[in-house]
Amino acid sequence: MTTAATTTTTTTSAQILHHTSTFIVDVLSQSDLRRQVFTTLSRKILPDQIIVKPLTVAVETIENAISTKNPATRISSLRLVEKLLQSYPENVFSALILSLVYGLRQCPINAALSLLDVFYLDPLSARSEIAPILFEDLFLLHLIPVLQGFNDCRSRILSSKPPDKNQGRSRRGKAMDNSQTKLLSGVSKIQGKKLKNLEKDYEEVLDQNCKAFAGYLKEILEDKDGTRSISPPPLILTKFSDEGEVDFDSENKLKLEDIKMSNGRYNVMSHFPFYSSIDF
Repeated sequence: MTTAATTTTTTTSAQILHHTSTFIVDVLSQSDLRRQVFTTLSRKILPDQIIVKPLTVAVETIENAISTKNPATRISSLRLVEKLLQSYPENVFSALILSLVYGLRQCPINAALSLLDVFYLDPLSARSEIAPILFEDLFLLHLIPVLQGFNDCRSRILSSKPPDKNQGRSRRGKAMDNSQTKLLSGVSKIQGKKLKNLEKDYEEVLDQNCKAFAGYLKEILEDKDGTRSISPPPLILTKFSDEGEVDFDSENKLKLEDIKMSNGRYNVMSHFPFYSSIDF
């Protein structure tokens, strides 16, 4: 079951193009970054998929187009890559390559649209591996209420009274300063299970919202005349485990500067650095 809430944060076409163009320029100008992105994307494609060879050709063409000094040769080869990739079913790798093709062809809107397709097709990889900074710049501000909801839910789980068998461990913890590490040391098996379920639900909700906001940002770009009234989509929240519905905080108590990002992922467990090492 899902619930929805609204966000009042809006984004302009100019803002979208600024951030997407920055990402594309960085990838095109830095061979190491390009190699890293291509390697990440290649892991998403099975070796026997029919798209492997066209993608290999496309990557080689991108590299040649970047290095060539003949504008006519560059444009001709890029157009061939565009037609080649468009003749196959869309995937996250081809969407990223098309964004670079359009970037080299000086077509910023098409480049941005293809880049946003990456967030729609594989939101987890897009925000955590491919373009985490772009996720922060374009998506994160809209999602602060969602993060606040899960942050509050995590706090409810951790503040619930642990079973009696953990009380000895809790008393020992009282000798320590009142830190997040102390709180983590008293996590019970039940709490641990709920926290793991919470993190799973959190990732699923972020995926759903990333897809929704990718579509919203594309609508803004496609409204070239700026005549349409385009509102942000309602935020998607979820009902999970035994904790009921995630609370929506309309006052956005969690501020952008308070969010701890790690590889493009706001981890609901980020305040508990030793969580993953504990065997519940």
